[in-house]
Amino acid sequence: MDLKQYIDVYQFSSSSLETGRIGSCVDFLDENFDDDLLSYDILIIGVPEGRLSIGNESCALAPDEIRSSLYGLYEGEWGLKILDLGNLRVGQTVEDTYTILEQLTAYLIGEGKVLLILGGGHDLITPIYRGHCTFGKPLNFASADAHVDFQDGDSYHSRSFLSHLLASKESMLSTYNLFGYQTYLCDPKEVHLLNQMNFNLLRLGEVNSDLNEMEPYIRGLDHFSVDLSVVKSSEAPANPYSSPNGMTAEGLCMILRYAGLSNSIKSILFSELNPRLDKNSQSVHVYAQAIWYFLEGVHLRQNDLLTEKLNNFKKFHVHSELSELVFYKSMVNDKWWVDFSEEQASDSNLLPCSSLDYIKAVNGELSTRMLKYISFK
Repeated sequence: MDLKQYIDVYQFSSSSLETGRIGSCVDFLDENFDDDLLSYDILIIGVPEGRLSIGNESCALAPDEIRSSLYGLYEGEWGLKILDLGNLRVGQTVEDTYTILEQLTAYLIGEGKVLLILGGGHDLITPIYRGHCTFGKPLNFASADAHVDFQDGDSYHSRSFLSHLLASKESMLSTYNLFGYQTYLCDPKEVHLLNQMNFNLLRLGEVNSDLNEMEPYIRGLDHFSVDLSVVKSSEAPANPYSSPNGMTAEGLCMILRYAGLSNSIKSILFSELNPRLDKNSQSVHVYAQAIWYFLEGVHLRQNDLLTEKLNNFKKFHVHSELSELVFYKSMVNDKWWVDFSEEQASDSNLLPCSSLDYIKAVNGELSTRMLKYISFK
């Protein structure tokens, strides 16, 4: 795929940066670039498309603003090869932009790369989803968002994309996780409908009460999106739909580190940041630092999949009224899984869980996570 015909080069000069800043360690795609694209671990692309971001169209200006803050941060001890592809050339219509982003997503994740997309509106999740669908496998998607973005009807925009993903002809969405939604900002009928499906809708209070318990939900994702409205307005003011309540910037960084640690996440989208509403570039800094933690997580990824030999795992049997539960604990990184199948352990039979899920099971109680899983098996 010849990317250069679809890309506007991001003009960046690292000569003024001191050694060790991220901007001095990233490579940039330009007319002189002749390296192997597929030799890179992380590929960054800006998508300045905000035409369907209702009431927030200026989020199209965000990609370069995010870069400006990100590239001024110090690099961690990562050893990651990162390439900035520049900005996707916006099409004459939104669907034109979607088509190219879909093709680019399919190509790059098909090559085993991690794609980091700087939006733009949250509706960009749609072409990203289509790109993932190319491979014909059930998909686990997630968003951190104060709103459910599900609206029945024919209108399609950044606040209604979920209903269209569910109704799409691809129909590959297996599970959808929503982190940090605020009940008073969401239609109860829509929330009830989505809760009847194999979705995990996690209220803001549940997320904030124990961020560590969010990791099992993130572990098996294919894609993760962030809508800036999920962060409280005092910490990230650059979104017209932000609320005084929300996740903290620190909490978002923690969630993104978990996303980086996930071996299955292939793409991530940062969306709905409107630089014209930002104060002292505060929101831009929030996103830049969240990306920093995502990159650190990618660097720390470990092969923690269960194998038939079960090397580096401890196995625990717990009797319940429903079945004999088998828990597995990785001795490498302390991650937990539970198997309900009473068959040979395999990834398809396992639910990522936490030590708290295990402790509850030992005490004769099934956690909300496990009950939700059982109800849809």
